[in-house]
Amino acid sequence: MGHKVRGRKAKKERESKHSSLKHNSSNKTHKDQKIAADQESNGNSTNEHEEAVILSKVEQVDISSLNNEGPFIEIDSKEEQMPFFGLLNSEQAAYFRQAESTLNLDTFESPDTKLAFIQSIFDEAKGNSLKLATNQICSKLMERIIMLSSEEQMKQLYRECQGFFYQLFIHKYASHVMEAFLVRAASFIEKELLMKDNENYTDFEEVKGKDVSMEEVITEIVKEIQPRLKRLSKDKYGSHVFRLLLLILAGKELPSSIESNSLLRSKKSKIARKMVELQDTEDYKRSFQIPSSFGQSLSLIVEILIRTENKESLRETAIDAVASPVVQLLIELEGKVSRNRPFWTLTFERADEPTNEKEKAFVEYLLSDPVGSHFLQTAILHQKMRNINRLYHLYMEDRIVKLAKRETTGSFVIQTLLEKLRPKDQTKIMDELVPILNELIVNNLGLGASIVECSQRNNGYLKDEIVRKLFDFFNKDMNGGKTDDDQFMMNVLQLRKSTLYSTKDDWPTSEERRRAMFLEELIDFDDRILKYCLKSLLQLAEEPKPIRKEAIRERLKQDDTNSKETKKGTYREIEVHDKEVEMGERDNSNMLIELSEHGVFSHIVEECLKNQERVSKIERRKILNVLTPYVVKLACDAQGSHIVDKLFPFTIYLNMYKERIASKLLDNEELVKRTVYGRKVWKNWKMDAYARHFGDWKRMVKQEELDRAEKTERKNMEKDRMKLNKRDRTGSSYPNSNGIRKKRRI
Repeated sequence: MGHKVRGRKAKKERESKHSSLKHNSSNKTHKDQKIAADQESNGNSTNEHEEAVILSKVEQVDISSLNNEGPFIEIDSKEEQMPFFGLLNSEQAAYFRQAESTLNLDTFESPDTKLAFIQSIFDEAKGNSLKLATNQICSKLMERIIMLSSEEQMKQLYRECQGFFYQLFIHKYASHVMEAFLVRAASFIEKELLMKDNENYTDFEEVKGKDVSMEEVITEIVKEIQPRLKRLSKDKYGSHVFRLLLLILAGKELPSSIESNSLLRSKKSKIARKMVELQDTEDYKRSFQIPSSFGQSLSLIVEILIRTENKESLRETAIDAVASPVVQLLIELEGKVSRNRPFWTLTFERADEPTNEKEKAFVEYLLSDPVGSHFLQTAILHQKMRNINRLYHLYMEDRIVKLAKRETTGSFVIQTLLEKLRPKDQTKIMDELVPILNELIVNNLGLGASIVECSQRNNGYLKDEIVRKLFDFFNKDMNGGKTDDDQFMMNVLQLRKSTLYSTKDDWPTSEERRRAMFLEELIDFDDRILKYCLKSLLQLAEEPKPIRKEAIRERLKQDDTNSKETKKGTYREIEVHDKEVEMGERDNSNMLIELSEHGVFSHIVEECLKNQERVSKIERRKILNVLTPYVVKLACDAQGSHIVDKLFPFTIYLNMYKERIASKLLDNEELVKRTVYGRKVWKNWKMDAYARHFGDWKRMVKQEELDRAEKTERKNMEKDRMKLNKRDRTGSSYPNSNGIRKKRRI
């Protein structure tokens, strides 16, 4: 394997396992028997000791007392050779590739048919799971079937992979299979816990016999990887699986396997996963109930890893591009298992300790390094206030402006401080940053958004100055000349040179997403910004959209035959069709509708419609007049359907518009219900009630108006009460308040 193993017995076991793997390529049956024997001998020698350790609390474990042959000693850091699990023969490879293609198309007649097909794949894969998991094409098949597998199928896979989980964790392709395996196992563990509450669980357990539970599957995997935890955290593939395992043991929400901002995805992984046509199941992006043994396993992992580190080595690990996310997660989770927070107190000094030169140099490096700043940002985000205050007052308080200008490093830490510090410290930071706000947001809109959010949390602190500076900054044209306030939205989003005006059907860019999210924050922040955004939307409604002739030509050419005569006729049809489409687009569409159907900018329209309480009836009527003619078109669009949903609350107290929109949807019922987006709009607008029980629909609308009026009245009363309380505290509302204070002093 390419690494040292201490102890004669362990050495013999390693040689035995290696020989069984070599023999695998020539004799499959002998390989299965050999692996089973190795696992049995391995389990007999260490099972009793490991069970006692894994089920004990961390306070009862004295790892320092273990000798060099104990199970927790880290194997040397040399590169480990990946074992060879053998290759599929040509018939097997063809079958599994065809199965992967069939599952990808997903054209099964019924769910039962699909499950039967998955069972047939598991039957065929029996004895070949290791080969499949490490194969580039077949590993995708393994992910697909695991996501839909039964408990028995999961246990079959576990038995075949037992003894090789560490190797699978660090494999380029098998690591993704292991991620799917762990997520699916977590869902079954929750079902086991819920089943234990059932009165018939005892009878079920007797029938089930001594079969391994999914809880035991996870704890056995933890046992297996314990000797290599440190190496696993530093492996570019294994670290992702390790972090997922930590989240499961802590009962935290499991991240998406496909989203670009997922906790499990690195930059390279984000690009690679885009090429894999896999979708998350209901097991992702949620947390599961966990048994008490998981907390003990997490405690032991924390204790094992902290015993392998000293202050210098842990600081090096914290700035390692691969291992740093693992340390960040451990700092977040260690509070669940230890009050002392060993990873934080080993990385930094305790809250009551003064500054020292080594720590000062380390913090300075973190604030100027991309990996280090992300580590410090995440560590602060999940830390106690006294620890945050210590780092802030000792190393950052006197140079806030300097750090904020470090756009790719220190500014992210400042954003976290604006969220986590006490209000008085937050306002102090804002006093330094708001005067130079325009300078900071030139290339860093994220910091500007954090300042806006901080102002909102502190009752609009420096709000007027922030808004004034934003209008000064964005109301400029390309040449630096002053523009009207009506162009504020256009300038923030840079619409004129965006994909909205492109005739090539380009995808939205990351810069467009950042600017759109920033403008959403601003709309929620200030009424003046909302007002001018609505004016911009009305201006866009008067502007025709650009004609996409090339896209039309390409679509029509694809339907053309190879006949020359047919080609000539088709080209003539294309010219006529181009003219018809051009005239129709000029007459019947505009840039506001294009904006509403844009993958990113449509959220701006949603944000404006969502704040209907801050928009006057006159302005709402103007917006409704330009959107109502297109509600059917928008309802059938992925992005536009959300706009139509927002129009239902937006038309409150404007029932004429509400009924007009509902009537248009009813007149085009077949067209609306043809798409999944239109069906959702139909449901959200309660169109079945409108079509069959119009009186009930009208009463429902009226009741919503009454509820809204009552809610508004309560909100106004609460505001008045808070004002009175504030005046009572300050005494400023009484003309003789000073005299009252003097009498009280006497």
